[in-house]
Amino acid sequence: MIAIALAAAILVRLVAPTAALAHGPVNPAATSYLATVDGTPAGLRAAVVDGDQRLWLQADPGHTVLVIDYRGAPYLRFSARGVAVNHNSAMYYTNQVPAEQAPAGLGASTEPNWAVVTTGHGYSWHDGRLHALATIALTPGSNYVGTWRIPLRVDGRPAAVSGALRHAPNPSLVWFWPILVAVACVLAGLRLREAVLDRRLARALALLAIVAVAVAGTGEEFHGRPGVSAGQYVLVGVIGAFVAWGLSRLARGQDGWFGYFLIALAAIWEGASLVGVLTHGFVLIALPATVARVAVVTCLAAGAALLPVIFRLAEWPERGRIAQPAGATAGEDEAWDHEL
Repeated sequence: MIAIALAAAILVRLVAPTAALAHGPVNPAATSYLATVDGTPAGLRAAVVDGDQRLWLQADPGHTVLVIDYRGAPYLRFSARGVAVNHNSAMYYTNQVPAEQAPAGLGASTEPNWAVVTTGHGYSWHDGRLHALATIALTPGSNYVGTWRIPLRVDGRPAAVSGALRHAPNPSLVWFWPILVAVACVLAGLRLREAVLDRRLARALALLAIVAVAVAGTGEEFHGRPGVSAGQYVLVGVIGAFVAWGLSRLARGQDGWFGYFLIALAAIWEGASLVGVLTHGFVLIALPATVARVAVVTCLAAGAALLPVIFRLAEWPERGRIAQPAGATAGEDEAWDHEL
């Protein structure tokens, strides 16, 4: 049952991004550039989503707000009826999945062709103006890149959402060393070919992997865009079920190699999906940067180090159960059987 839940979670992670965005990283865990909102007109709320990729805007129903595109034409309209997108905006075509070439001649004077996209009053979209300054050279010793501005018309009056763009240097590559060290240490331990040591290595690595998956996975799913969706809560539930299953197996002393394989697979998958926190300066998931990096490193290190132990366990009889050591005394026999 847990294998089905794990497969379903991986399938959701694989399918969801294909429908999410046309530009930039899809649901990034980290970024080198971070855009923040500094100014918003009265009656509006705004937030940057996924570092510097999308802007989320919410308008009170009593206001009519137009978001102006790159060519000066209205792109979005917020009103009491909801949010509508202008199909005669060049930005509408560039934000398609995949991006499309806008028809020639679209501009501020083109008659809008509105289509309602939601009856709610909040909406997010990719806007290249948030990170347009990311290509310029930074002043040495400074993380401030510059300001950005999204022009609006609020109830017919010119307005704007504005903010700043900042840069953070990439973390040190030293974060990857624990992964190599863990694998090297496990391979050295396996050379001893001691059954008890193999089993204890498997249990310790599995426990580390389970805890790391719980921390990293929960932090990833509780990262709102701008809020936490029902699907994210479902995935948190799947993670919780997986953690409970893994801990119960360890508590009962169930040491079949396939169970360890599922734990290793989950840890490597979670670590790989969040590996950006080890290569980019700003961490976006709902965890402090250091905690996120430690959790991701632990996922990758424990998952990768567990794989050679799994291969060793699979060599033992009875589908991965460790055989009794030769020459064991009667008391040792009983203790060994109890551990299994």
